[in-house]
Amino acid sequence: MRRLAYLVLDYLRQAAVFLAASTGVAALVTIVLPFIGYATFGDRPGPGWYGPPGRPTWSALKDLAEHALALPVFGAIAVLIYFIVPFAVVRSLQHFDVPVTIVRVTAALLCAMVAAVVIASAGWYIALGAVAGSAGVLGGLMYGAVGLSRSRRSSVAVSAGAPVT
Repeated sequence: MRRLAYLVLDYLRQAAVFLAASTGVAALVTIVLPFIGYATFGDRPGPGWYGPPGRPTWSALKDLAEHALALPVFGAIAVLIYFIVPFAVVRSLQHFDVPVTIVRVTAALLCAMVAAVVIASAGWYIALGAVAGSAGVLGGLMYGAVGLSRSRRSSVAVSAGAPVT
């Protein structure tokens, strides 16, 4: 029972960090880019460069933050569902001592795919543009390559019931 609890807690922690790395990066880009002239979301006008921005105001920042925070909020449930696949595959590869390079490439690709699905579904609500969405997918890819694939030999061994050396 303790091994299962450890595995669930590890999954929840990794999913939360993945949520921050993918939708959090997209949200940050959604907030920052309008201050240099790029509209990151919206139907009319659509996302794109519209020239130099006007003077930034607290009201504009508040509106941007409200829309940007929709990404992690709406993406949280999707991450909890879809992140199971990269987590299980990476932990299985680590359990079977697959070379680190293969684990990192696999984790990066799977996390990028999950990030693309999550950002597309959450970004639909605010009509997110391609630049912010791509930044979120890149954040998910980097998390897979660096964060999720980090050597977890001791945690995999503990979850499998093997003694830690």
